[in-house]
Amino acid sequence: MGKKIDVNEIVNKRFKNKIDEEFYVIKYLFKEKTNYCYDIEFIETKNIQMATLNQIRKGTCIDIVQRKKMKRIQTELKLKERNRLVKQPKNQVSIPSNIKNINVLSIDLATRSVGIAYSCKGKIVRWKTIKADLEDFRERGYLIINEIVKVLETSKKIKGAAIDLVIVEDTYLGLNSSILSILSEIRGMLTYNLKKLKIDLLLVPAVFWKNKFDNLPIERKEQKEFMMNKFSEFTGKIADSDDVADAYMMLKACLGGIDAEYKN
Repeated sequence: MGKKIDVNEIVNKRFKNKIDEEFYVIKYLFKEKTNYCYDIEFIETKNIQMATLNQIRKGTCIDIVQRKKMKRIQTELKLKERNRLVKQPKNQVSIPSNIKNINVLSIDLATRSVGIAYSCKGKIVRWKTIKADLEDFRERGYLIINEIVKVLETSKKIKGAAIDLVIVEDTYLGLNSSILSILSEIRGMLTYNLKKLKIDLLLVPAVFWKNKFDNLPIERKEQKEFMMNKFSEFTGKIADSDDVADAYMMLKACLGGIDAEYKN
């Protein structure tokens, strides 16, 4: 038979959780199955919440109210920072005034999966995902850029379809240094080929094009879902990758709104 627990033994005593938040036990509440439940109060914030005896002993109870408050503050700071960044590119990005009269290829450049979308005289008519699964990133980059170059060269052979401008999302400097270095090399491969083919390049910061759409979420993962859903709304199709959804939506944002979309 197990030792009988004195439920009031820890009442009015102070404890500390694993992240050094101090709290004391106000009172015993009830037993639910094998859990003994208490009201606890965090010393610094005065926030009161329920915790189990095991949580108290192991120091795993955290100040949930404070966490929510801090998360809200962080979200507000991110919003302010995003708004600040959105204002900056307006002076740095110059979308050609004739963009609806030329043929444009937008590219969501990445290290393994790249999305591209093509607009002909202001209408987005093609899009696809290009993937490479090789281990070496330079080999992957070579294959990806080679596929893009094929698209560019093929467009020149079709009357009225030659690509005049390539739009690429500018590299976010907040990425870790290894990813930043890899993306820079792959973009260098692309830039070299664009120069050879005499095709103009326009770099567009993510905050510039993404914030053309209302109700954009803050978190990157949620933004990916948001763009996938928007892609479906505009095309009536499900994107086979978030890369192609981003390429399509970036092109749509740069075109500044399109009256009608061709279905792929």
